[in-house]
Amino acid sequence: ISTKDKMLDIILQDDTTLHATHVVGADGKWSQVRLSFPETWNATIRTEPSFGVHIMVPSVPNEWRTDGTHVIQPPGNDCMFYIIAAPIPTGELSVSMVCYDETLERYPWLAPPENRTTTATTRGWQDEYSATPASEQCDTELADKLTSLFEAELPSFVKDIGRENLKTARINRRVSWVEINMSDVDESVVCFATRNGRAVLIGDAAHAVTPTMGEGANLAMQSAVSLVNSLTKSDSEGAVPTIDELSAAFLEYGKSRPKEVEAVQQKSAAMCRYENARMRK
Repeated sequence: ISTKDKMLDIILQDDTTLHATHVVGADGKWSQVRLSFPETWNATIRTEPSFGVHIMVPSVPNEWRTDGTHVIQPPGNDCMFYIIAAPIPTGELSVSMVCYDETLERYPWLAPPENRTTTATTRGWQDEYSATPASEQCDTELADKLTSLFEAELPSFVKDIGRENLKTARINRRVSWVEINMSDVDESVVCFATRNGRAVLIGDAAHAVTPTMGEGANLAMQSAVSLVNSLTKSDSEGAVPTIDELSAAFLEYGKSRPKEVEAVQQKSAAMCRYENARMRK
């Protein structure tokens, strides 16, 4: 994004250029909108101990409910992982095996690489899956090891989802969240808007959170509502707001929203660290 006169030039990945007076950055944890304004948003990707193995199953098993999320934990007190399985709109079943440092003491072959930097300038979502197999042989080796693990710990689970589907398994990086630790609007506070109010961040672009509490989607929707409420205040009797009114609304949202989400981000990250510590006892 570049500034020209009173317009913003937005250059897309295919080199298409759009022109606008304002832009809303809703492009996720690895936001390119955020990176386009380094003088405003200095973001750090904070990494926590837990990580996961993601598996895609073509359909929900016959005896499983399709209207909710399934949480599956191996029996016994020495559980080193648990599973979250949720149907998605495509009809597939998204399965995440949640792991911690303690998991690696028993299953070291699940370890995710540790080479991702903590800055927000990496390759983005390309870096989110850390162990994409380099060959079909690697695919098979991971699937075979997962099959042995599940047959020992959760035999009914692997029977339901099918051994063949374990070939879709990918080891994710450790969970991370976004901390914006600078603002050119006021150095003492974080702001989700630029100084002139022409650009604003919402959702994961502004406040990505660890999945520990399941609050990411809630925070994103609340941020969208908060931004709309700020825009509504600038709307005089249904008239189209002026550039200055839009900028003022963006700034109002940008200054008020960080205080509302920071506590949730910190609590979610702390719970992730607590779960890791609990597993190690």
